[in-house]
Amino acid sequence: MAESYEEWMKEVRAAFGSLVMPMSDWHVLGAFDYRREYDAGVKPGDAATKANRQWWHEWNKSLKQDCHQSNDCWLPRGHEGQCQAVAERTHPGNNAVAS
Repeated sequence: MAESYEEWMKEVRAAFGSLVMPMSDWHVLGAFDYRREYDAGVKPGDAATKANRQWWHEWNKSLKQDCHQSNDCWLPRGHEGQCQAVAERTHPGNNAVAS
């Protein structure tokens, strides 16, 4: 894990580099508590994934296309397969847990 919150955030920003939009654009729909994730020992890439899922969840809600099968599913209405919670584990054995 990064030694400081600032170093950790640099790693989170780098993880966002693999996504379609820069990190600054993800904050438009709602704040994500990066400090809470850092304090919980969540890996930077997993925090970025969780923030991404939260963004999609809020975006789908804003379009009234959110999943009605679960209150915490980040996938759009009518998705195939099982619901996926915003805060579910992203990789086995990591420190990210459902909150």
